[in-house]
Amino acid sequence: MTRRPSAVPLYVGGAALSLFGNSAIGIVLPWLVITSTGDLSSAGMVAAAAGIAAVPATFVAGRLIDRYGARRVAWLADLGSATAVASLAVVDLLWGLDLVWFVVLGAAGALFDVPGMSARQALMAGVAEVSGVGVDRVAALFQAGFSVAFLAGPGLAGVLLAWWDPVDVVWFTAACSGGAALLTRLVPVAVAPPQETGAGTELTGLGVVLQSRGLRAALVIGFASSLVVAPLLSVVLPGHFVSLGSPGLLGASMSAFAVGSLVGAVLYAVVSRASRRRAYLAGIGAMTLGLWVIAPLGAGPLVIAGMAAMGVGGGLFGPVWNVFIAESIPERVRGRALSWLNATTLVAGPLGLGALALLLTAADDLRVAAVVVAATWTLIAAWSATSRGGRELSGVQDVEHADHR
Repeated sequence: MTRRPSAVPLYVGGAALSLFGNSAIGIVLPWLVITSTGDLSSAGMVAAAAGIAAVPATFVAGRLIDRYGARRVAWLADLGSATAVASLAVVDLLWGLDLVWFVVLGAAGALFDVPGMSARQALMAGVAEVSGVGVDRVAALFQAGFSVAFLAGPGLAGVLLAWWDPVDVVWFTAACSGGAALLTRLVPVAVAPPQETGAGTELTGLGVVLQSRGLRAALVIGFASSLVVAPLLSVVLPGHFVSLGSPGLLGASMSAFAVGSLVGAVLYAVVSRASRRRAYLAGIGAMTLGLWVIAPLGAGPLVIAGMAAMGVGGGLFGPVWNVFIAESIPERVRGRALSWLNATTLVAGPLGLGALALLLTAADDLRVAAVVVAATWTLIAAWSATSRGGRELSGVQDVEHADHR
């Protein structure tokens, strides 16, 4: 097979541009909802509608990926996302936006965002194969692109909102998704040979996940991460910085997380050459350290430092997760297996927020909540570092994996 080195920059560029647009609209849409309706709770309703729509869309996308191919689903998802975002501006021009339109179009956008993410994860192994670049390196570059987009998207959106009308910024974010669709459409892919699926041999996504210790560990760790991170980012940190009278530090803490994630991706590219296991353990350790630095909810610089450490942890662990997915799940069922892994993280976030609401009702103290979050993650981290599933996920049984690079 002829190697196509262009596959990697097209793949990483498309993924980064897609996330850039999504992270930017994550700032623009709540701003537009609040300024249009004058009601803070409306933004919550739109976010809830998007979250509800994303779960079934994830499972549908898994089947589409396995049937029609990851690249096709990825670029079509970006086109769908661009259309949903642009529709906000079109509706505002023709009829005027109200809460019903925001809910409908917010949910429509969510129907494409998570499936697009799943498709790109499923595409990683194929990109590594057709480019001749090792999957570890592709995963590190993918994580680095993610980090840059996550850092730049919200910041640029905030600047543009200060300069432009919010509807004009909507057009900009739609153009980002459209550009991502174009880049992804150009990614060369290998043509897979026909798969034999005789009687009794057909695999299911959940079956593949459950029969693998490493994938079961990925399922648990992904669920736990979302369970603790969603309350931290959505409630604990905003509440803390508001109490300090420094809401601007919230943006700085998110930027620190993104920078840390970029550093973690670079470290993974270096550390994984010697041992993927070391990158895995370092990632878990950095995230645990970061959460305990944050837990006392002290001065702003300490919290920002904790967020940076958490970012480093995520930047190290993310590629481990993606590489294991690429290497261990058969291509013909990869989309459906990913749908289960991603759906659990979507469900965990609301569960974590609900648990936090109950805790705050009982304790009415953000520090208690922050300590509970850190302690909960520490238990999961200890299990992740010592369990057989965690060892398999981190490549302990794949000592000689240099040829994958």
